[in-house]
Amino acid sequence: MSSGLDNKEKKFITTGTDIYSEKNTRLFFIISSSVLSLIALFLLINIFEKTGILNSDSKEEPKPQNVQQMIQVEILNGCGIAGAGNALTDILRKKNIDVVKTGNYRTFNVDNTFIIDRTNNIETAFRVADSLNLNKRFIITEINQGLFIDMTIVIGKDFNKYFSISGS
Repeated sequence: MSSGLDNKEKKFITTGTDIYSEKNTRLFFIISSSVLSLIALFLLINIFEKTGILNSDSKEEPKPQNVQQMIQVEILNGCGIAGAGNALTDILRKKNIDVVKTGNYRTFNVDNTFIIDRTNNIETAFRVADSLNLNKRFIITEINQGLFIDMTIVIGKDFNKYFSISGS
């Protein structure tokens, strides 16, 4: 007596599963696992490159040449003449020097204008002194990076050698 069913149909009836659906499920699992593995590998490589653990291209970006850094100074009035700080500010700004603060020095009895180098960059202080025709012997170094400036210029009673104040 023949039931009229072929072997595939008999297998499906006895096991409750289809042979083709098992193969499709396995194939889907293999493809999905492969794709996820490739994505994970790609992400790991990117993380290692970003953190510097893996240097696939150890090319450093070239730094721009001939970029002039803005010199930042504060001006303190040590001569007691009103307007001395503003006059020197105008002169320095015309020379592309950024005056970020003005004020009074602790005393108005300063005879000679001097520069206080705050960052141990004496070459910058020399350039500013040259631009004011100030003798380089009037440059001192007192490093204070907490001020966030390159130097302090204290105006002395000899200010008229370096600049004049209009109206005086």
